[in-house]
Amino acid sequence: MTRAMRIIPPKSSMPILKKSIPKLHTDERIILKGQAGFKHHSRSGWKVVELFLTNRRIIFYQLQKIIFEISLSQIYNIASKKFYYVMRERDALGIFYKAVEGSREGRVWFVVNDLLTWERRIYQLTLLKIDADLIERIAVELDSEGRDILRFLWENRHARIDRLAELINAPNHMHVLLNIKETINPIAEKIAGCPILSFERSKMDQETGEKVLFSWWLLGELEGRENKNERLLDIFDEGSYLQIIMEVKKMEKSDLSLEVHGAELIIKSNKTGATWTETFLLPAEANYNNHKIHLRNNLLEIRLSKVP
Repeated sequence: MTRAMRIIPPKSSMPILKKSIPKLHTDERIILKGQAGFKHHSRSGWKVVELFLTNRRIIFYQLQKIIFEISLSQIYNIASKKFYYVMRERDALGIFYKAVEGSREGRVWFVVNDLLTWERRIYQLTLLKIDADLIERIAVELDSEGRDILRFLWENRHARIDRLAELINAPNHMHVLLNIKETINPIAEKIAGCPILSFERSKMDQETGEKVLFSWWLLGELEGRENKNERLLDIFDEGSYLQIIMEVKKMEKSDLSLEVHGAELIIKSNKTGATWTETFLLPAEANYNNHKIHLRNNLLEIRLSKVP
């Protein structure tokens, strides 16, 4: 009877390299990553790197160290150009960045799989400008639910999906997701060049300093939107009723509508070219019945009876 021999494979002299990622800053997160070739200018040679796009910077990573990085705040332009890379012609993306102290303006080029996705995400994070005119051009092609979602995010910048579902009386969260992914973002891409709504697990609200978790955000730099922190708003508890005084500019009383849900007050502007929705938390539950509203000299005064 022949005894079976157990074959022990020889030990490899090449240890398996552990995959690593660059050290990230507090609240920094990776958005995209992939292997890439990059060069500092058109005539330099290509270097193979691991490429990372975060919510703060673009990182070129090689041999477990950062060999180059660009802050998103430095980027002022992007462009595409064809280069020969690994014996064939490939599209490359160029990143143009501003000088910082002790350096000069420059550019880098990189080739990576799914380059279009990288181009769109970098554009969203650095160059996308959103104003009321763009919002209305997108809104006019949406149904009423899509318009309400878009205008609410234009005014509030971010919202959890349960708040958006409540806003449009959606039967479930999937209804909201389909509206964003199959209607709002595709139409925004056609008009603005890229999707403008994005789900973020964690992101800092630059206006309030608040860390916002698991919410949908309107991307891009918002222009022409009134800063809530600089506008007059007072809410007074007068015992049996609540008095709200709010500054609204270039509005007529007929442009505005109110909703009250418990201790939540929703004010909407339906004025063409200046639509918005704002939500306020009241110090007590209020009753919409017998409410009073006055608008004079850009000051909106609302009186709501408190629920006993």
